[in-house]
Amino acid sequence: MKNIMLSLDSWYPQIGGPNVVVANYLKYLSENNEVTLAVPSYGKKTDAAVRAQTGIDVMHVFSVYLPVGGFRNCMPQFDGALHERAKSADIYHAHSPFALGNYFAKAGKKYDRPSVLTFHTKFRDEFLRYTRSRALTAIMMSRIMRVINGTQNVWTVSNGAADTLREYGYKGEITVIRNGTDMCAPENGEELVRRVNEEYGLKDEENVLLFVGRVVSTKNLSLTFEALRLLKPRMPFRFVVVGDGETLKEYRRMVCDYGLDDRVTFTGQVLDREYLKAFYMRADLFVFPSVFDTASLCPIEAAAFGLPALLVEGSPTAETVKDGFSGYTSPARPREWADRIYSALSDRASHQKVRENCRRHVYRSWKDVVAEAEAEYDRLLGIKK
Repeated sequence: MKNIMLSLDSWYPQIGGPNVVVANYLKYLSENNEVTLAVPSYGKKTDAAVRAQTGIDVMHVFSVYLPVGGFRNCMPQFDGALHERAKSADIYHAHSPFALGNYFAKAGKKYDRPSVLTFHTKFRDEFLRYTRSRALTAIMMSRIMRVINGTQNVWTVSNGAADTLREYGYKGEITVIRNGTDMCAPENGEELVRRVNEEYGLKDEENVLLFVGRVVSTKNLSLTFEALRLLKPRMPFRFVVVGDGETLKEYRRMVCDYGLDDRVTFTGQVLDREYLKAFYMRADLFVFPSVFDTASLCPIEAAAFGLPALLVEGSPTAETVKDGFSGYTSPARPREWADRIYSALSDRASHQKVRENCRRHVYRSWKDVVAEAEAEYDRLLGIKK
C-alpha cells in the first residue's frame, strides 16, 4: 500500500475539468492505497457544504481569497496538518503549478521522494483572459514555469498539451496520461430523456446538437453560432448549450442577431450528473469548437453514450478521433463547420457506424486511466509487480 498525496489549487464550488480528474484519481487510487487530496479552503461553512454535496473527503489547506475569478491562494507554509501529512507520503502528485504544486515539488526534494505534476491548462491564454496584461501574464508564466521545472516528473493529458508546454520553454521529459470519464448509461435513462424532452421541447426535434462546458470566449462557441446561421436554411436542428459563464449574455445576443432564437436553447449549468447524462443520450452530435482545451473531458463523456463529437481539426482534443470513423473534425471556419455538421447528420447509416466506433475507440474509463497512472507511480518508486 502506497501513501499518495494529490493536490489541486482550486476546488468546488468552482467548476473545472481538473476537479473531475483529481476526484477520480482519489476514488480509484483509494481502493488499494492511502490517499490524501489537498485543495484550498473556501471557508469552513462552504467547505462543509461542498463535502455534503459531493461526498468527497478532502484536506482543505489554509488559503486567502484572490479578487480574480473567485480563486483562492493556498498558503501551505502556514498549514501544520499538511506538513505532518507530507512527511509520510511516498509520492506527491500535483495537478496545478501554483502554491500546492510548488509545495509538492519542494516536498519531493526535501524528503527525497518522487514528485509529479500534471499539466492540464493553457495557462498563458487564461492569464491573458483574466488580466488583459501581457506584462502580468509574463510574470505569472515565469512563476509557474519555475514550479514545473522544479518538479521531478511532468505529465500532460495529450500530445498537444505537451507541445504547449514545449512552447512555454519546458525542456524535460514528458509523459502523456490521457483523461477518461466516469459516465455510464443510467438505469432510468428513458425517464431522464423524457424529462429533457419535456423541459426543453425536444421530443419531436431532429438533429439535436449539444455543447457542454463553460460558456467563455476560449470555448469558441461563436464559431458554431456563425455556422448554424449558414446551416439554418439547409436542415432542421436544435442546438442545446449546457453551461454557464461570462460570455453567456453576449452569446444570447448573438443568437438573437443571427435569427437562431428558435434553434438554440441555453439551459444554464446542470450540476446533477445523472440528469446531465440525459442530454448526452438525447443528442445526435456533440459540437465542441474549442482549440483552447488540452484534452476536454466532455467529448469523452459523450463517447460513453455513443455520441460522436465534431472537433476542430488539429486541436489537442481531436487527437483520439478519426474523422468519419469515430467522430468528426473540421477546420475552424464557419462554412466548413456547417458543412461538416450537415454531412455528418445527413447520412444516417454512416452516422450510426460512427456512433458505434466512438463508443469503442474514444471512450476511456477513469479506472483504466488511474491504473495507468498507478503503474507509472510504481515505476518511479521502483516497485515491481
